[in-house]
Amino acid sequence: MTTITYTIANSSQTIVSITSPGDPIVGLYNTSAGQPTGAYNGRYSGSAENPPKAIDGLLSTKYLNFGAQGYSGASLNDPGVNTGFFVTPTISTASVAVALLFATANDFPNRDPLTVTLEGTNATDVEALHLGSSWTLIYSGPTGIDRATAPARNTYMQQQGFFNTIPFRSYRLFVTSQRGRDSCVQYAEAQILGYI
Repeated sequence: MTTITYTIANSSQTIVSITSPGDPIVGLYNTSAGQPTGAYNGRYSGSAENPPKAIDGLLSTKYLNFGAQGYSGASLNDPGVNTGFFVTPTISTASVAVALLFATANDFPNRDPLTVTLEGTNATDVEALHLGSSWTLIYSGPTGIDRATAPARNTYMQQQGFFNTIPFRSYRLFVTSQRGRDSCVQYAEAQILGYI
């Protein structure tokens, strides 16, 4: 579990990783913020690089998603755009997300996600989580992975903080840009941080 200190209005609150290994998570592709699920699961490299690897706390694993157009060996512009996941954290029945913490995967810098969206909802049943109308946008911006220079592999990047005071029960994250041409997008970790 990642723990950091975050100061709000002259008071210090402990921020923890809202997501953790074992949380219910579903991989998504062909979907964007505010929209219903376009497609889910099945666009990653089997169980070795599936959605739970995005929140397992290990730098030695990764979540890889080929997106709607990608496949192994392809070289495409942004095949990982509009891919991601939704997750219902088990740490609490409601949490307030205030930051993201990404880590690069082991290889191929062109697969790095550079920008993302994060949405929240108080829905927890799978049917509602697939509806675009269930979600509220809480962040749109950088992952902390350097745009100009490819950073070290299997490394945590700079945490990206944002303002939010609304508690949610579930979260949905989508990649909105990646570094370059490749067959997919990948990252070792995409931790959602906040307080409970």
